[in-house]
Amino acid sequence: MSLLKPLQVLSLVGVLAGCSSNVFAQQYIFTNDNVANTGNSTTVLTVSAAGALKVIKTYPTGGKSAGSGYFALSSVTSAKTRLGTCLFVSNGGDSTIAAFQMDLFHGTLTAVHGSPFADGATGAQEFGVGLAAGGHLLFAGNTKNSSISILRINPSCSLTLLKMSTVAGTPAGMKVTPNGEFLITAYNGDVDSFKVDTTTGDLTELGPFKPQGSAAGVEISCDGTTAYFGDAAANTQVEVFSISSSGELKELSNFTNKNGDSSNNVMLSVDGTHLYVSNTMSNQITTLSVGSNGALTYDNTTKLNKPGLYALGLATGTSGLDIFVSEESNPESIGVLAVNGNTLKEVPGSPFHVIKNGSDPAGIAAVPKTCVLQ
Repeated sequence: MSLLKPLQVLSLVGVLAGCSSNVFAQQYIFTNDNVANTGNSTTVLTVSAAGALKVIKTYPTGGKSAGSGYFALSSVTSAKTRLGTCLFVSNGGDSTIAAFQMDLFHGTLTAVHGSPFADGATGAQEFGVGLAAGGHLLFAGNTKNSSISILRINPSCSLTLLKMSTVAGTPAGMKVTPNGEFLITAYNGDVDSFKVDTTTGDLTELGPFKPQGSAAGVEISCDGTTAYFGDAAANTQVEVFSISSSGELKELSNFTNKNGDSSNNVMLSVDGTHLYVSNTMSNQITTLSVGSNGALTYDNTTKLNKPGLYALGLATGTSGLDIFVSEESNPESIGVLAVNGNTLKEVPGSPFHVIKNGSDPAGIAAVPKTCVLQ
């Protein structure tokens, strides 16, 4: 199965990096609007106690949109520095990254001086630039030339390009282990792991490793010992790998189920007891229970409300009581599902519209998010 729609693909965005506690009660959603053939923007939304979303404001990123992307690519992420919280939004149309300082009391963004920052690649990247943050480093997956750019996140949220590393495939899903020591990637096929030198940004490749299917998206357990890869497949397929103390990957199990079409995006619940899978082509969310050694068992599949067409990026917040899903539509839309044990139910009014974008790729980031070690 193709990983791309002919014209565009909705992409998920990342969530607040790390597993730290948070003092902010208000939940915010930040998007990568990615309207094709124009300047890019990010939109801020609030989340009510009932899960309803409300647009606060849209901010220009100063760069150009990609207008397309891989299913599992995350084009927005966040990080914390000693001076505050940063939001990063990739501009696939010109290979730059917008940087903002967040005010999590009011939900406002302030563009960092010098933003957007070049990521070292040149020109447009039709399938987008993926982002993953870990510690004081930001990794940008360049789909144009199969490389990863490593940038330093400065205290002010500005970015300094350290280097670019050529990798064994085209980066789709990318995520950093919670301790910041390893970068885990999926190449729409093989998977890979890199040892990160947190001082220089150097990446030491430990793979690649061969999964049974075509791995696209990646999720990592809060304790950093298990990686889950969502496969591009005509059903639900998730592969579970252990992450050794030295960073090597070893496959533990391969879960398949016919209750859903495509499974590129995967996300663990806050407490790590469930794994959510977005079934892109059937516009569904599948819920799996997580057992010992990451073993997965099927719970149920939830069909999403119209007018959403394709379910892609997943995010959740500190409470873990709501699941947010990026859905292709025009205007761009975000679905919200309430969690009740191992079942999901879409909240009244979902999906919620953001801005008109011609059904081009849209991304979401929920801030804050917390891991809970079991």
